[in-house]
Amino acid sequence: MSFDLSQCIGFVTDTAIKKISEDFNRRLEKKGSTRIQWVALYFLSKAEKPMRQKELAILMNIQDPTLARLVDRLERDNLISRIENKADKREKFLELTKIGQEKVSSLMPVGEHFSNILLEDVSKQELDTFEMVLSKMLCNIKK
Repeated sequence: MSFDLSQCIGFVTDTAIKKISEDFNRRLEKKGSTRIQWVALYFLSKAEKPMRQKELAILMNIQDPTLARLVDRLERDNLISRIENKADKREKFLELTKIGQEKVSSLMPVGEHFSNILLEDVSKQELDTFEMVLSKMLCNIKK
């Protein structure tokens, strides 16, 4: 048998992303947040208008039920508000509250600092190559 799981790119990238996610989560927990909350708040902060809940799920690459639970927690903590679509009562729009905006402002430096740590000693060329290889691998999945 010649297959070596420790050399399998899928296993290697999965292990790396778990370690990266866990470390980022630890940093955010010190500020009273989680990685998944930070991602949702980030996307909502970048939206020019209230965002459809379904749109946020797509941006975050998570399933609707997972997002629904997250939205419940964010709303409970007064970080976001849900706005009913008057044309379609089943659809909800999401927007940051003032507290949510303040939370994002306090968390952005954590995200920026962590990104800088990850990219320390990584050249622009290396990063471009990394992104190109990941893009090719994702295209290969779709074949």
